Parts: sequence; C-alpha cells; structure tokens
Amino acid sequence: MSSETVVSDERLAELNSQLDRLNETWARWGRELNETQKELESAGMDRLQAAEAMHRRQVEAFRDGTAPLDLDEVHQLLDELCSLYLMGGGDQRARIRESFGNLSRVRKYLHSYIGGRAASGLRSTEDAEWLDLGLAAASIADQRVDYRDLLIGLGKLWLAAEDVGLAPARRFSAVARISGDEPVYGNRSTRDLLRGFRTSAYLKSITRRDEGS
Repeated sequence: MSSETVVSDERLAELNSQLDRLNETWARWGRELNETQKELESAGMDRLQAAEAMHRRQVEAFRDGTAPLDLDEVHQLLDELCSLYLMGGGDQRARIRESFGNLSRVRKYLHSYIGGRAASGLRSTEDAEWLDLGLAAASIADQRVDYRDLLIGLGKLWLAAEDVGLAPARRFSAVARISGDEPVYGNRSTRDLLRGFRTSAYLKSITRRDEGS
C-alpha cells in the first residue's frame, strides 16, 4: 500500500459530485421498483416472491444495459476513490467516509464491490492492488450497512487472496490502521474488525467449508 501523499481536494469533490448524481438516479430507480413490487403484492403475489422478482429485474437490467445508470461508471469511480483513500491523509480519509453518509445506494453497493469486483479482479489478475481496493471499500463503508454482507464480502476477498498465493493478514492489518476507530452501533470499530478478521469465527467457518468442498 502506498504511503500518504497529497490528494487533490478538487478531485475528491468531483468524484463525490459524480457519485451523488449516480446515487440519486439509483435511489429514484429503487423507488420505482418498490412501487412495482407493491403492485405485484396488491395483485396477490407473496411479498418475498415480489421482492425476488424485483431483484431479478434489477440484475437483468444491469446485465442487458437497460438500467438507468452504468455500473461500469460506478466501478470506475469507486476504483479511483478507493485508491485515493489509501493514498490520502487521515483528514481526507475521514471526509471520504463522512461523504458516504449521504450516498445510501452507493454505500450499500460497497459490499458487492468488495466481494464482487475486487475479489474477481484479484483472482483474474493476481494483482494485490485489488485486495487493497476491496479493503479500502470496507474501510469507507465503516459498517454502516448490513454487517453480515460486509463479512461475506471480506470473506470472499480473503479467500481470493489466498487462492492466488497472497497472505492477506498483513494487508488487512495495514488498512485497519487507517480505518475508523470508533465503535459502530455498539459493536467494535472497523479498525478492530479488519485487524481481527483473520481470527474471526466467520473466516474459520468459511475456511472449513472451503476445505471440505
């Protein structure tokens, strides 16, 4: 991971503005999907089935290019922002974490970025930078979305690192040092979560499952 460098506040502001625009589009689309789900439920469909139908519709829209936002653009912006997060100073990292407080839809997607884009990029390129980017996303998310989704994403990232011959513990600890140190929702801090992930019950459970497959 790179040492701290001066990161342009102007560029960070530009990235935040672009993410804010995408977040608004995503939120508006989410409201439309919710309305459609309610219509399906009113027509007699089970609530869980209706929710699953809307999830499939969203996935298919991203896949066939009919979604109102470009997921590739989201990825490119997050790639750059996570890279800048790793390079910037403590004050800038704190501001980046704070900026995601208003980006609910993009913030929720960070867990998919960790276990999807970052883990897949790591497996396909064997480049440790993808491990760092995924960990930066976890640090930015700061446990503000479903804790279980974060564990799943980090687990996929850890296993991907091991599969390509990397020892992830050192990099988890490195990003832990630049992460938030305040307890979140009464739980331990993100710093403690990342630092202790290698000995977590969740990692042990998926490692045993992987070994038994």
